[in-house]
Amino acid sequence: MNPRERLNTTLDHREPDKIPIDLGGNQSSIHIKAYKRLIDFLEIEDKNIQYSDFIQQIAYPCEELLERFEVDTRYIRPLGSLLDVGFEPQQEGKYVGIYDQFGVFWGNDADKDIEDILYYDPVIHPFEDFKTVQEIENYEWPDGKDKTPFKGLKEYAKKLYEETNFALVTPVTGCIYEYTTFLFGFIKALRYLLTKPELIIAAMEGLLKYWIDYNITYLNEVGEYLDVVCINGDLGEQAGPIMNIKIYETIIKPIEKRLSEKIHELADVKINYHCCGSTSLFLPHFADIGYDIYNPVQISAYDMEPCSLKKRFGDIITFWGGLCNTQKTLPFGTPKEITEEVRYNINCFKPNGGYVATNIHNITAEVPPENIVAMFDTIRRYRDY
Repeated sequence: MNPRERLNTTLDHREPDKIPIDLGGNQSSIHIKAYKRLIDFLEIEDKNIQYSDFIQQIAYPCEELLERFEVDTRYIRPLGSLLDVGFEPQQEGKYVGIYDQFGVFWGNDADKDIEDILYYDPVIHPFEDFKTVQEIENYEWPDGKDKTPFKGLKEYAKKLYEETNFALVTPVTGCIYEYTTFLFGFIKALRYLLTKPELIIAAMEGLLKYWIDYNITYLNEVGEYLDVVCINGDLGEQAGPIMNIKIYETIIKPIEKRLSEKIHELADVKINYHCCGSTSLFLPHFADIGYDIYNPVQISAYDMEPCSLKKRFGDIITFWGGLCNTQKTLPFGTPKEITEEVRYNINCFKPNGGYVATNIHNITAEVPPENIVAMFDTIRRYRDY
């Protein structure tokens, strides 16, 4: 099979010739520091190192690296979203960082040496002092119908679709509840779910309108060439959901389902939903919403053992990730330990298709290059069905 056939076969829960491999998404890429060490280790030259996401400080992997690891996916990013490594963030009070389209400022300590900053957190929240639904509705929301970010993207996607056989995937094209935690602040957003749910609902409705408009604009340009659309929505932590599951069912799920339905209406694609943490309680809901794929499969969290996940949920959702414990084994283990763990995990996930192999979230800055190579070389060696 070619990469596109391979990915779509496994997404249909049928066994392809090999497990598809991914690298380079917004939650399946590599920190810029680890990337530079890795390409040096592999003697690969990247003359134009760029950030695919400056906030997370993740690299846009070069084609030679993707070929080295036999990666089946390529990402159709808005062409203006990539930033050169020389990009300088702005200063805002005691922070240095950047504003996003919603007015959230992602920053870090301005007194730090810029080379020591590993990532940027949401530190200025535009809804922090909002008390009413009217304030939220009157907010100057960004325009999802703006075609500027997609200038030239259709030609790029068409060329990649026609001249290669890679599976084509989007970066993040939606984020509903999780983004309220950036707009209000994490603790306040959780508190309001209980005390002022109308404010969270109003914010989610504003976000939903933006992301629906954004997806209409985006997918009208390139939807015919795509295989997978990615959206975000962190709802879990290490031990379980961050809110009562009933609150999720009644307040969050119905709004997020509307985005999923719209994406499926706009294009013949599968939806890859990213949600960190212990998420086993959510997986039936994700399938019901219309999410075809679940990422990153954080196997180190509670009730996330790979064989158990596959046995319970493998018929209703595809797992995308779960390759190696990114909190312990990958950064701190030996190549031998990584090889053993990867072999175990893929043996759990691979039966009957429904699995795409990649790291669990982005490879962090401290991971040694030999460990990254061990992870990808192991999946390459044992990916055949």
